[in-house]
Amino acid sequence: MSKQMKKTIFGILGGIVLMLLIAYLPPETEMMSRQGWQYLGCFGFLLTCLISGALPDWVATLATMVMLLVFKLGKVADVTVEFSGTTVWLCIGVFIMSVGINNSGFMKRLALWVLTKFPGTYRGQVTAMMLAGIITTPMIPSSYAKTSIMAPLIGQVCEAVGAEPNSKAARGLWFANFMGTYILGIAFMSGSAFVALMIGFMQGLAFTWGSWLKCTIVWYLVLIVLTYLYCTIICKPKEKLAGDVTFLKEQYKALGAISKKEKQGIIIVAIAIILWITQKLHGVDAGFVAIAADVAFFAAGLLTAPEANAKGQWTLVVFIGGILSIAKFINTTGVSAWLASLLGPIFAPIMSSPYIFVPCLCIITFALRYVIVSQTCMLTMMIAIFGPLMEAHGMSMFILVFVEWLCGTYWNTAYGNPSVVGFIKMTGDKCVDYPCAQKASYAYMVITIIAMLASVPLWQAIGLC
Repeated sequence: MSKQMKKTIFGILGGIVLMLLIAYLPPETEMMSRQGWQYLGCFGFLLTCLISGALPDWVATLATMVMLLVFKLGKVADVTVEFSGTTVWLCIGVFIMSVGINNSGFMKRLALWVLTKFPGTYRGQVTAMMLAGIITTPMIPSSYAKTSIMAPLIGQVCEAVGAEPNSKAARGLWFANFMGTYILGIAFMSGSAFVALMIGFMQGLAFTWGSWLKCTIVWYLVLIVLTYLYCTIICKPKEKLAGDVTFLKEQYKALGAISKKEKQGIIIVAIAIILWITQKLHGVDAGFVAIAADVAFFAAGLLTAPEANAKGQWTLVVFIGGILSIAKFINTTGVSAWLASLLGPIFAPIMSSPYIFVPCLCIITFALRYVIVSQTCMLTMMIAIFGPLMEAHGMSMFILVFVEWLCGTYWNTAYGNPSVVGFIKMTGDKCVDYPCAQKASYAYMVITIIAMLASVPLWQAIGLC
């Protein structure tokens, strides 16, 4: 029997035992009905499977949905309600849209064009790396695509400017690119598919492209400034680095004249962004703007059905729809009110002010992510703990979900954020290895706390806390 098979069997059995103990052992009270305990039991089963790695996220979610039906906590329509919601359709739209954008090829052209405009000095290329990410971020909903396209160029740039592999300078160049292409996209509804997931967890809050940016703009600007300072000051090499980066111009020239596919991609994305920005005027849901863009990509021949099937990230769609549906039962079963009464007095001191709560939430997340591998599992747990308390303390669910997700994105451990390990490998052996890139994660932690705290006055001004 393989190690994974043992993990799966023991994880599932452990989850079932925990579920049954929670579902039937505690007595009913005025605050907690038997259904409430049964829901907590199902939630315990889900967390056991996720934390232990017994089942993939999406499989554990489907299994938990079945458990909800077995306990008769809801009907099929209740357990699958979120699959008809805007969050799932926005995810489907942007995932497929990302495939069409990649096929059009205009993103690589745009990134290379930016890189050719800066000199081959260390500071020049740090600036180019960040700016390439900043410019492409609002247009490309796939963080993976943006980072993957840029990653191979980083190793080439490191070699060209004379930055030794795994040096501070190499780390600075890598970090500038990673932050620009992967992290900063969260500031825009069109910049990352993770935004749809986050909004889904915000329990009924609705956002347009503009209202989301209004909430994230301070975090976005502070992150840009502090990242740039870290890369150009902390990671600045002692010796002056400069090299010949004409290979970037050669690669850009090799693309030739802008193709019909690229023009089609630019037009489709531009129209989609305009419609997202003007959503308040026309009222068309952001998810269906993305769906319309998908139709346009199909019509233009930039997307095929096999590609949509193979690259549509359908397991993630299943997980998102399932986990959001499961989360809704926390209110209908009375568990939310019970948790609020139980945890309220415990967490009241740190929730008395957003200036206390935000950094505490950051630190709690940083600590727990060492043992909780799944970022979505971590978010689910924190919402279960703090979600019922947010309204009572005058804070929006936006703050809880936004702060928690961005803090959980760090890469202190390879098992906690395997995507980053993959991006590092894409740069080749001329840039950084994981231990070198890991040092930038600690900088990211500090930068994130500062950026979140800097956002509190804005959040207070717009009524989020």
